[in-house]
Amino acid sequence: MLVISCHADTGFMTHRLAREADGTVFGHLDNFSGVYSVMQAYFSGRMDRENVRIELTYGEEVDFAGAQEVLETLSPHDFVIVVDVTGTPTGKGLVIEKCADPLMREFATVALRGMEYDLYEGCPDPIANQDEVDVYRDKCRAVCFLGLPCAGGDYNAGRVRCREESLKAVTEALCRMVERFHDFCAEKGIRED
Repeated sequence: MLVISCHADTGFMTHRLAREADGTVFGHLDNFSGVYSVMQAYFSGRMDRENVRIELTYGEEVDFAGAQEVLETLSPHDFVIVVDVTGTPTGKGLVIEKCADPLMREFATVALRGMEYDLYEGCPDPIANQDEVDVYRDKCRAVCFLGLPCAGGDYNAGRVRCREESLKAVTEALCRMVERFHDFCAEKGIRED
């Protein structure tokens, strides 16, 4: 199974978002930008596969309660992609972090061939280094963090900026990973159930 996990809770009491002239969004993006990209991928129609599961979790900003519940339903052979914001500096559309497992790195590299992204085994995000990956890797080895680059401050504390290109890049990456998952599993002899 390919599981896409994206927390839908925020740490804000109010939410503001503005679109700037150049297409950049400025607002409370943690993690509505992740939810937006996941839903864009879903509604594209390109994720119509039996081996895909989307989890919009709660409690990430407090205690990862939603991810803990999802963890109980996972199998060790599941692949998990966590979608969230990142403060990792980049000029590329997306960042893949916490991708330490060689099989997950290979899958990401194959699925995203032709796309520009930064890939890290660890977490270079200067804002925060704890996320749902830390929950899921207790059971699943094939996990990674698909990050939407944000700039302009602490995304946990207030409004930040994200390029429209990044929202589209994460959507495209999710679609490609879903589209490639079945064949990758068949080539590697990996169970998909």
